[in-house]
Amino acid sequence: MVAVMEGIIFDIQYYSIYDGPGIRTCVYFKGCPLKCSWCHNPESQNPDYEIAYSINRCKQCRQCIDHCDNNAISLLKNRIQRDIKRCRMCGKCVDCCPENALERIGKCISSDMIAEIVSRDCAFYKDSGGGVTISGGEPTAQVEFLKDTLKEIKNRDIHTAIETCGWFCREIIHDLSKVTDLFLFDIKHMNREKHKQGTGVYPDTILENFKEIVSEYGNGKIIPRIPLIPGFNTYSESINEIMAFLSEAGYSGIIHLMPYNRISLSKYGKLGKSDQFKDMGIQNEDELNMIIKKFEDNGFSVLCNR
Repeated sequence: MVAVMEGIIFDIQYYSIYDGPGIRTCVYFKGCPLKCSWCHNPESQNPDYEIAYSINRCKQCRQCIDHCDNNAISLLKNRIQRDIKRCRMCGKCVDCCPENALERIGKCISSDMIAEIVSRDCAFYKDSGGGVTISGGEPTAQVEFLKDTLKEIKNRDIHTAIETCGWFCREIIHDLSKVTDLFLFDIKHMNREKHKQGTGVYPDTILENFKEIVSEYGNGKIIPRIPLIPGFNTYSESINEIMAFLSEAGYSGIIHLMPYNRISLSKYGKLGKSDQFKDMGIQNEDELNMIIKKFEDNGFSVLCNR
């Protein structure tokens, strides 16, 4: 009997048009090795289950307190408080909340179940030239689960893509390339210290992996995606350095630009991490248009996720 491969995801989103070609289904894996200051999916960082709390929905009925077998929940200053050391993530508090103020983030699921779910939209993929994108977090943080999931999806003749920060062991590229049609690969900054300051890691491994994929599999296998973060990488010197790197790596083709937005603030609040949210500022439209023009003037085509 073949063992069933399981992993933890936190969401499946349908009818996406910015995560690869055509209409796509995006599956979000939990866990990420980076700690980007601007992260818009804070629920993706922790590889384990989490409990989110929406204070605006809570009626302070105390049912969650009464149902908790570990005395991990209390009511303090009109707000539910959870003792992380006592909490076993059993989900009883979530199940009993009549207002849906509590939500369990993370679901254990098998690779074949994911393939079964996403294959229900095969007609949309075929009509639009779309497919399935595995995102996160960082998908390669659950690398064996990732490979098995991609294999199951490919067995259903569905186009596959990975959204990756690029920070993974070089040795896995060959195996991933067998079941991945497209790498959507983040490029954030060329300066080592600034990259470390913004993400928690140096960019060396990321940049080497990008060059390896281009060298071994060509431009058709990869698309660089550049998150545009005000005050971090939107100034001319940084953009010029990114373009120089892409040219040096032998890449030519389309660039995905991902302008920063502030929509993640509420997510940090629900996870009790409001103090970790860092507002990077407003994306200046004139500056954005100048960046787009700069890439186009240097021979790249641009898709901007506004």
